[in-house]
Amino acid sequence: MIVLLRDNEITENTPLGGNIDVDRLRQCIIDAQITRLEELLGEDLYDKICNEYDAETLEGDYLTLYENYIKPFLIRQGALEFLKIGAFTIGNNGIALPTPANTSAIDSKMLSNLVSEMRAKADMFAERMYRWLCKKNLPEWRCSSDNVVNPNKPSFGNWFLQNEYIDEDLYVRSILNKQNETK
Repeated sequence: MIVLLRDNEITENTPLGGNIDVDRLRQCIIDAQITRLEELLGEDLYDKICNEYDAETLEGDYLTLYENYIKPFLIRQGALEFLKIGAFTIGNNGIALPTPANTSAIDSKMLSNLVSEMRAKADMFAERMYRWLCKKNLPEWRCSSDNVVNPNKPSFGNWFLQNEYIDEDLYVRSILNKQNETK
């Protein structure tokens, strides 16, 4: 899988600290690419950007799209994905909320606020990208019955659990509240 950001671009451009595990952050970038970016660009344009980025041959409107729209969007969306899962560790013993010495975990409302703020920024960059794409009308940015992923499909930030939809923020908040109740 081609990752469209360098490992340090999120920590250099967001409040996320520089000592975050790169592998966990890279997975969040990949999630952002698959779940949001490919949906915004559509399969053809997404593949073209990934292939030319990997070959270091992006130029013209495609370079502008990457530098001015994709990169700022992915930085915020990748940070958003990390904020949703970064506090948790998953291992053989299950899912845990570790708290290093001399620190305390933030409450669920503060986490929800952070997630909401980062989501607003990612959505702002997504909207800018969409408006730029509408102006430029790149040939790869179109719907095709041959594509698995076409541009402009709505993106939903909800999970389906136990026969009901649960908003991501509410789900994370409920996990944190349960953790605090057991202390």
